[in-house]
Parts: sequence; C-alpha cells; structure tokens
Amino acid sequence: MDALFRSLVKYEGQIYIILGLLAFFALRKLWLAWVEWRKAVFGLEKELAFQKLRVSSSITILLTILTLSQFCLVTFVMPFLPSITFRSTATPNLLTTLDNGINPTPSSPPAATPAPDSLFVPGASSNGCIPGQIEITFPLPGQEVSSLINLTGTVNIPNFGFYKYEYTPQGTETWITIAAGRELKQAADLGPWDPSILTPGDYELRLVVVDTDGTIFPSCVVPVRVVEIQQP
Repeated sequence: MDALFRSLVKYEGQIYIILGLLAFFALRKLWLAWVEWRKAVFGLEKELAFQKLRVSSSITILLTILTLSQFCLVTFVMPFLPSITFRSTATPNLLTTLDNGINPTPSSPPAATPAPDSLFVPGASSNGCIPGQIEITFPLPGQEVSSLINLTGTVNIPNFGFYKYEYTPQGTETWITIAAGRELKQAADLGPWDPSILTPGDYELRLVVVDTDGTIFPSCVVPVRVVEIQQP
C-alpha cells in the first residue's frame, strides 16, 4: 500500500496524461455511438447502436471516476495521512537470526539509513529545522499564542511533493494534522492555526515535508505555549 501511495504522488502527471488520452478516445466513441443511434431506423439496428452507446457511456463515467479519485487522493487525502504511512520497515535477515540462535554472537547495531544529501546544511538547528529549506519562522520557539495565527516559514526542497504541519501536547507523540499544502514556500504563509480551542499548556508544532518519492525529511519542530485569551 505504501508503494502505491508513493507511485500515485510520483507519477501524478503521467497518470493524468494517460487518463486524459483514454477519456479522449472514450468520448469519441461515445459521440459516434450517439450519432449512429440517432440515425438508426430499424429496431435491431437501433438496439445495437444503443448497446454501443451504453458501453461508451460506462467507460466514460469510469474514467471520470478514476480521474476524480486520483485528484482527491493526492490533493486531499495523502497530505493528511500519518507520517508512518511513508516510512518503510526493514526486512529482518532470517539467516542471521537463525545463526544467532545456534551460535549466539553479539549483534552489531543496524546501520542508519543515510538522509538525503540536501539535508546536511551548515547551521541546521537541533530541532530539525533547516534554514532556507525546511523551517518555521513564526511562531518563534517558546512564543505564547492564544488566538488564530498564520504560520510562516519555508518549504523549499528538490522534488517537492507536499508538506503538512501538526501539533502535539509536549511530552507526547500523538501528532494531530492541522493542514497541508502542495506549493513551495519561501518565507511565506504556510497556513492558519487556531490554538484557542486547545487547553492552555505547552505544545509542539512540527513541519513535515515529503518529496515525490515518498521520502520524509526530518521534521522542523518548534515548542510553543498556548495561553488563555486575555479578556479586555
């Protein structure tokens, strides 16, 4: 399923082109079937033309549904899926496991998967933010927020797919997606967030960026404090 999701994002343009070509031929056949049905005089001839018209209509409707499904999935569903959707799970080596069961030997720690070269940028902060590539510039770390705000920052990576920003109470890992976007940003609005609906306390905001291959870049995490709205 993960591979399918990544393919739908990576080959979105090609999928639309294929569906468009198929729709063109389907509409052409639908038009010809309709003309043939209108010109038919005899009962059998008219019945055959009507069957062609019905088949062409069904194919056209099916292609329309596939196109809308692709658009809705990539635009509205994919950005809000949990980040774990795009993480691959390492396959255990059964031979090594069996061998260790017979002749136990100290196991060496698994090698870490190298991150894309573009992530290693001098000056990257310890919370995962990368100046000029993946960062939240407002609110600032530790800033107090109480009402609706617009998050600002930068999302600028090669092969950009989409980004989403989430929040969680500090000390937990239950990330809740706020919103998402599919446009590159350079010191611009990422989207709105209304913390007034939350219980006052310490929270964390994070910016998650995914490229067209489904690779998740290290999240930019910013701690903030939600306070009650001061009544005048």
